Amino acid sequence: MTRQSGVFVFLLAILLLPLSACDDTHLDPFQNDEEYFTVYGYLDMLETEHTLRVVPITRFAENILADSEGQGSIDAEVFTTDMVSGVRTKWTHKLSELEDGRLGHTFVARFSVRANRTYLLEVVRSDGKMTSAETHVPVIHTSTLFERGPVVFDNDSTLVYRDIKIPNISSPWDIQAIYLWDSGPINRRIFVPYGRPGTRTEDGGWQMRINISDDQDAVRENVAWSVDRDQIAATDPFGVSAMGVQIRILDDNWDPPNGVFDPEILAQPGTLSNVENGNGFFGSIGLYIEEWNIRDLSPLLGHPY
Repeated sequence: MTRQSGVFVFLLAILLLPLSACDDTHLDPFQNDEEYFTVYGYLDMLETEHTLRVVPITRFAENILADSEGQGSIDAEVFTTDMVSGVRTKWTHKLSELEDGRLGHTFVARFSVRANRTYLLEVVRSDGKMTSAETHVPVIHTSTLFERGPVVFDNDSTLVYRDIKIPNISSPWDIQAIYLWDSGPINRRIFVPYGRPGTRTEDGGWQMRINISDDQDAVRENVAWSVDRDQIAATDPFGVSAMGVQIRILDDNWDPPNGVFDPEILAQPGTLSNVENGNGFFGSIGLYIEEWNIRDLSPLLGHPY
């Protein structure tokens, strides 16, 4: 996967846990003649290259030695179809080294993912048997989603924070605070990673806190970086004009029990799956950004203006 944050690598690792079930004899094609493949992957709006892992469901554990021996080949073709445009994309097979050093069958494709589109995944055997799944890429239709609490000054004003509620989004991911600072010709947007702080609310939203004062260290580091590269002078004043929050949104099928990605729970077969005639999961990740003016806060945060 390219340019993926650690949280998504962790998330995909959790989703790969049920692959151990492929070693069990109960996933025998003669006893489960309507289950053909286990698949894991997702489409990301911020990426143009996408990866899918595919494991044939057989009575034998996957043991790939090389392209030409063991289980180095796979009887499968992979397609995704944009259900709005009708464009059907064929994915390319390759053997990839997994985190444990083993080889696995993966398929890759390059295309742009559009918000509010449904994508159909088809994994097809040469005899026409097929495993399929659908994902609808999330979209937010408003520019003012967040419910922002008051800016709070605490500990003799050395701590500044703001609580934010995200309604109707029960599982935000890869949350980042955004700050826009300026000085002379420079207008720059920086991102402060937060991970996934907060908790699910009783009405199905998400509650979190932005530590505004702590985040200013990242602003000052970026200003110093600009000074080191002679983009501005060390004596030039600067200030923060706006801030915001960026969240990644998982599709509706990707909601874990109680909003918690617990490996022990998700490892149970069928706990989190949207695959027809197979096992695993195929999802998508959307994007939402909201920003607002905080020019009046800039001097209070210790900036020159």
